[in-house]
Amino acid sequence: MFVSKQQQVQAQSNLRRQVAMPGAPGEALAEPRDHKRKVALFVAHGMGQQVPFETMDCVAAGLMRIARKGGKPAAAIRAETCLVGGQKLQRIELDLRDEHDQPLEVHVYEGYWAPVTEGQVRIMDVMSFLLRGGFNGMRNAWKDFHRWMFGGAVNFGKQPRTGIFLTIASLAVISLIAANFLVTVMFADRLAARLKDMSGGAIFADQKFTALTTLVAGWVIYSVAIGALLYLAHRVRGRAWTLPLGVLLWGWVAYTIALGVVPPLALLGWIDVEAFGFQFFNTWSVPVWIALLVVSYVLRGVMIQFPGDVAAYISTHTLDRFQEIRTKIKESVGKVAKAIYASDEYEGVVWVGHSLGSVVVYDALNALIMDDELARKPARAVERTRLLVTFGSPLDKIAFIFASQWVSATETREALAASFQPLILDYERFRGIPWVNIWSPADIISGDLDFYDDPAKSNGREVRNLVDSRATTPLLAHVEYWDNRLLFEQIYAGVTRRDVAAAVAR
Repeated sequence: MFVSKQQQVQAQSNLRRQVAMPGAPGEALAEPRDHKRKVALFVAHGMGQQVPFETMDCVAAGLMRIARKGGKPAAAIRAETCLVGGQKLQRIELDLRDEHDQPLEVHVYEGYWAPVTEGQVRIMDVMSFLLRGGFNGMRNAWKDFHRWMFGGAVNFGKQPRTGIFLTIASLAVISLIAANFLVTVMFADRLAARLKDMSGGAIFADQKFTALTTLVAGWVIYSVAIGALLYLAHRVRGRAWTLPLGVLLWGWVAYTIALGVVPPLALLGWIDVEAFGFQFFNTWSVPVWIALLVVSYVLRGVMIQFPGDVAAYISTHTLDRFQEIRTKIKESVGKVAKAIYASDEYEGVVWVGHSLGSVVVYDALNALIMDDELARKPARAVERTRLLVTFGSPLDKIAFIFASQWVSATETREALAASFQPLILDYERFRGIPWVNIWSPADIISGDLDFYDDPAKSNGREVRNLVDSRATTPLLAHVEYWDNRLLFEQIYAGVTRRDVAAAVAR
């Protein structure tokens, strides 16, 4: 582990920070900087991150720690609002040393898009997105998966393992919907029985109600215990937790599916559950069902906050308001990127995207390169882009799951879809840009990026997939990259490296 969250906060508090007044000369804050080479670093946050400038500050602090560990002198972090390429932007300035120990000034910018999705996604949108994605993925998994790239269709073969996982995930989502419906039905049934002064319920007999309440109580206890163990594992961090917690999580998924399957079967009389009930849970049935509602509410918030952002950005073909959201995200991120490249002070630009932010920067970089090519390269976008870093990225999963939108498409339509993605058009022209992807097996959202290269044509220019061995907590590994050295070492190397061609060769 690089540093714990607490150590990270302490380390950031130890870093010197200065704020420049608008229009003040840079020399007031540091040694004269006109002679220094300058590199821009553009970062986009992931889903569910709502705090402005937090991502920018984390990246800047991480780079400073790497510099100090390497024995390089680290000056203050400077925050500034300035005009760049005609746009008023906020940035963080760092003084580093390049790989030849020459002075280098790094400006960190942020593509902040969180407010665009805030409050725009409903739980039914998320459920629809997850179920549609699951069904699409299951349909794609049992036949050869083709993707149009680099001048032709690339066959990645069948993906049965992915199909099995998506089937299980879809069953879990359906079960959660069924469990919430069950709460309503059972409460209504008990309320009607009380009003009619009945000992049991009109639909659920007392013994059946006791058994199902016991089932629900077990699921609530299991869910709370899993949450506590995940939090503990995230705090202490270690690979010893990964396998046991993974097994427990699969058990939770199986229990969740049972929660949606058993009650309807019991109601139909297909299975007898009465022997499994404990009277204790019948006596305390109201707290049990309230606890289920509380856990369901927490899960609902997590699903809206995280998969909800993905749904809004990816599912533009299903709802007009999602198309508007995606357009706004692209515009807000794209205008910052265009301003950076419009400024001739930067000899290079490094792109960094976490989680859904990796999809956002992938789209933004493609759009910037395309616009630059059509305008005959005034910004020299490809030549000036030093590195693309994606981590915790769902790019491969999105490419696979939603490929079924092209199930009946002709090759011409698929080629057109690829035509506005220069990064999968031509290795010689566009993939001189080094691309590093960091992922963890414990992170269900991320994965290695296989669907963005043609092995027969890559010639050493494929995505460099790196496993972060210290992102170890199942589910929470998705945010643990920020605490580890690997991410910042890769960014630091990209920022301070002079020769992009050498980076590609590595």
